[in-house]
Amino acid sequence: MKLTFKMTGEEYYLGWKYKRTKGSLNNRSTLITIIFITALIVISIFFKIDYYIYFFAGLMIVFTLLGVYAEKKTVIREYEYSPVLNGEQTVRIFDEGIELINSYEKVFSPWQSIFAVMETPKYVKILPSFCKGIAVISKERYKSVELDEILNAIRSHIKVEEGKK
Repeated sequence: MKLTFKMTGEEYYLGWKYKRTKGSLNNRSTLITIIFITALIVISIFFKIDYYIYFFAGLMIVFTLLGVYAEKKTVIREYEYSPVLNGEQTVRIFDEGIELINSYEKVFSPWQSIFAVMETPKYVKILPSFCKGIAVISKERYKSVELDEILNAIRSHIKVEEGKK
């Protein structure tokens, strides 16, 4: 069984974000910034420091939010300008596991070592390994028998996470 598909920049970002949330460094910089801002405010209240500290805390919040926005734009732009990522991709199902093929790499993962799979009402997100491969398949664009067969094969071998988006 195989399905050939093409992702958009937004779909690639969804897969990239899902991969990042599954990793150990999940939003570490944002969390550190929020803790630092909270500590600054608590210290300023406790020691009755001038209002300048609130100005710097506000600047840090603004830069954190701009960083999150810039991150999304950067990942989408990286995808759109990359001839390796932007090409067609193929998902193949074997008895032993799943294979993800794009123009640059071929990633095979046995069923017991697949990193993560999430199914939402709009997408299927497949991460064959933490280091390589992201597949985000739009259910609306690729309504087909092959997609249903691939989903059934994946569900029969591993537990699939259910998502909201």
